[in-house]
Amino acid sequence: MTSIGITGIIGSGKSMLSKVFRSMDIPVYDADSRAKSLMNSSLQIRDSLIKEFGAETYINGKINKEYLRNVVFGDEKKRQIVNSIVHPAVKNDFISWRQTTGKEITAIESAIIFEANLEDILDKIIFVEASEDILVRRICFRDNVSEEIALNKIKLQRKNSGREKCDAIFVNDRNHSLIEQAENFINNLKY
Repeated sequence: MTSIGITGIIGSGKSMLSKVFRSMDIPVYDADSRAKSLMNSSLQIRDSLIKEFGAETYINGKINKEYLRNVVFGDEKKRQIVNSIVHPAVKNDFISWRQTTGKEITAIESAIIFEANLEDILDKIIFVEASEDILVRRICFRDNVSEEIALNKIKLQRKNSGREKCDAIFVNDRNHSLIEQAENFINNLKY
């Protein structure tokens, strides 16, 4: 079984590449949405977060995102505590999930593959990138934010992107086809 990581900074097109892989019958695990789901469904995560941040972390059994966001905002130590609770659960969930797919090739989409220490369970990692002006346009449109906020998000994520650790770089712009890049990548995996 081959596991591929899909990563890149905000607005680069990770989700677009995931759609391409899915169209090629390669299942893709969305780490962000699964993390959110696990924060609501896992008793272990719930108990650990409540222990660290108090009962207000959950309301009626559901994660209180606003409260938790306010608690960890600007506090790197608290952010790391949340990550140390959630990331291992996501990693284990992905390992279990990929076994259930019955597919020879699976993928995981995550902006924080290296921060979450997922690289040790992946065979190949793809970094999706686009030019800064494209990233800004995409972020401003998608998130309805100013150009300044978009640039700040890009700058923050670019610092720790892990681009240099990746096995392949896919360019996501009008001059490069994600479909062709994905097909070439998968064909090279098979031979």
